[in-house]
Amino acid sequence: MTRLSRDIKPSTALRSHDRRAWHVAGAPASGAPPRSHRASAAELITEIADLEALIPEWDALAPAASNPVATPAWVLSWWHHVAGQDLQPRLVTVRDRGRLIGVGPFYVASERHGVVDYRLMGGDFGVRMEPLALPGREWDVAVQFARALASVWPRPDTITFGPMALSSSWTTALRSGWPRVLRGPVRQFRIVGEPVAVLREPTFEAWFSSLGPTTRRSLRREQRLFERAGGTIRWSTATTLRQDAETFARLHRARWSDRGRSRLAALGDRLPDWVEALGKGLIDKDRFRLCVLELDGSPICTDLHLLAGEESIGVNMGWDERYARLAPGKLATLHAVQDAYGRRCRRVSLGFGEQPYKLMFANGNHPVAWSVFMAPSLGLSYTYAHAFPGLLRERTRDVAERTLPSRWFEALRAVRRRIVA
Repeated sequence: MTRLSRDIKPSTALRSHDRRAWHVAGAPASGAPPRSHRASAAELITEIADLEALIPEWDALAPAASNPVATPAWVLSWWHHVAGQDLQPRLVTVRDRGRLIGVGPFYVASERHGVVDYRLMGGDFGVRMEPLALPGREWDVAVQFARALASVWPRPDTITFGPMALSSSWTTALRSGWPRVLRGPVRQFRIVGEPVAVLREPTFEAWFSSLGPTTRRSLRREQRLFERAGGTIRWSTATTLRQDAETFARLHRARWSDRGRSRLAALGDRLPDWVEALGKGLIDKDRFRLCVLELDGSPICTDLHLLAGEESIGVNMGWDERYARLAPGKLATLHAVQDAYGRRCRRVSLGFGEQPYKLMFANGNHPVAWSVFMAPSLGLSYTYAHAFPGLLRERTRDVAERTLPSRWFEALRAVRRRIVA
């Protein structure tokens, strides 16, 4: 049973013994059958026990929506190993005739200077993420999210998203559905390219043939070098998961040791625990795909992808720089595309950031954006003033990344790292 009475304003709290969903516009509060196929009910979850009871339905919705990230495995592993136990969840579910059609895993991210900010649990953690909804019902679900969040306590002044697909309509729908006469503003403050391989060709071999001749020759040469050096490629299993999680952590930290900040590397000793927890929820369903490249049994590269429905999304990788001549990162990416074909995926996201090794595989670019919705209220002007410095800082950074030569920007980042250190 969902516990709402401590967190919802008294005028909207449910009685503790009422097991019905908290209904918002679209379904009669009396529990009578919905009047149309668009009728739906929203429910707020603030307790981990209630969230865990939702796992089977929630997880089944992810493949239907081809959304590999907004899953219970991703959210709960982030909660336990990244966020900590004092997290304040405000997860909203939406049902239509009892069927789960949407999940918004929100939480209270901060309450600073009188401004309450909500975000997605596990959002802005190195991979594109957005709420989960049955295809074709995204707008309906977003409207229910808006009406539920407008009545929750503490009431959000801002809801921050990102990285989320630039083409996504979630913020627009949330703004439209917010139950106020005035519409709150939405501001985007960062945009980054996300190279993707859209698998239009019927087979992996046909896709490989579609690459440029120089790329094909280079990949074949690197494959031969890798095999002659005694290289092999395998996928992590439930048996090898812990060992492979530790390998991923070691190689990823080594790769980022002199490259600046990585949210994963910053986890320190918690990183292998997070990878293992994430894998336990998905590996037996073939939706956690950790590729391991080895030389004579010794790992030199790991590459983590998550799958759901027709989508494979790259989370991150790590490799031993001593074997750069063998191009392990490129070979791992090539193997991930081949694996995606075997699992009937239609698209492979290579992760946001337009690095050259990604662009050689990509035939599309689906940019991601960071954005903030400011809820309409009497304190909106104060909220905007509070958010403005951060928005300006991020916007300046975005412009600098787009206009400055890459070597200049990297030099500035190196100077900043030395100052901070």
